[in-house]
This record gives sequence, C-alpha cells and structure tokens, in this order.
Amino acid sequence: MLVRQLAYKIYEMSLARGIRQSPVPRCIALVISDGDLIDKPSLNKLLQLIEWCGELGIHEASIYVSVTDPGAVSKLAECIHDVFKDAGFPGKIVSPGGIAQIGGDRPCTVSVSIGYGGKHELTNALRAVMEDVQEGRVAPDSIDEQAIDSRLIFKCEPDLFIRTGEARLTDFLIWQAVYSELYFTDVNWEDFRKIDLLRAIRDYQYRQRRYGT
Repeated sequence: MLVRQLAYKIYEMSLARGIRQSPVPRCIALVISDGDLIDKPSLNKLLQLIEWCGELGIHEASIYVSVTDPGAVSKLAECIHDVFKDAGFPGKIVSPGGIAQIGGDRPCTVSVSIGYGGKHELTNALRAVMEDVQEGRVAPDSIDEQAIDSRLIFKCEPDLFIRTGEARLTDFLIWQAVYSELYFTDVNWEDFRKIDLLRAIRDYQYRQRRYGT
C-alpha cells in the first residue's frame, strides 16, 4: 500500500513538473451534479480543487453544480458557502435565490453556480440590455458583444471545460465557453483527484486551439 502511494505521488509530481513547462489555462470550468455532493468530503473537495488551481497558476475557476432536486438548492448553497467563507479565495456563489460574495486574497478566483445555467444568465443579460434601451441609457445601434458581456454574472471565459463522470454538457457558460476546449473524464467527482486535474491540463496543452476556425 505504501509503495503504491509513493508511486502515485511520484507520478503526480512528474505530471505537475511537466505541465509547468507550458502555459496552463488561465480559467477553467468544471461541471458536477448535486448528487455528487453527498457528504462533507465531497463538499470539501470543491475547496481542494481551488487550492490545486492556485498552486498550478490558474487564475480563475468556475464550478457548475447541476441541480436534480430544486428543493435542495438553498441548503446546498449554504453548505458550499460554509466551505468557502473562511478559505480566503475571492469570488461568489450564485443560485436562483441570489448571489453570496466571498472575500479573500489567495490566488485563484472562484465562482460557484448552483442550478443557475447559461440560458437563465443570458436571458437576464438580454433583458437588462432591453431595459436600458427602453430607459434611453443605451442606443439600439450601440449594442454589441461587450454590451452582453458586461451584464453577465460570470466573467470567466474558460480555456478548459471539464465534465466529470459523463460525456455531456449542460448549458453553463454557453456564451462564455464558445471557444473552450472540452475535456470529459469517466472519473466521477467522488473519485476526482489532483492527478485527474493534471491530466486534463496536460491534454489541453497538447491541443492546438482554433477558436472556432
């Protein structure tokens, strides 16, 4: 058992050294489901993920928790806020019930969305633009991509978009992630380790980004 753990640690360190030879993603996004957050260790792993990102030089991480039980959203938001409130990472926790800010100056900004998907976010941004047009604050012919960007809650445009446990996406960051590199892993959130994040980043570094071309 000890030998296996030592071999795993050596491999993890080797991977980490290797990826530091190339640029790492500036921003990543990760999708999990509320069913993955079944206990305190799985909740605490959210904080672990941000700590790993900070160590690797990733500036921002956005986490989307897809919701299968709408009745559990407020409790889940409270639990996640408890995990992050004293951790020292700046950011926010967003749910249909509102936005809770978290403060700090540790490296890596974190945004957690609990059931607040991209369709909802984009609809609200467009509604805000139309209200500004109605009030005369914005001229219709001045509306451009920046007008939409400035009204979105999540500012991160992820270089790398990771989905754990299955090979399908949600509508999270549908505007921001249009040019993201997608990475699917069979490893579910409960078993997700630092080495799985390192493998995702290594795969990203091997790719040639085309930005839609």
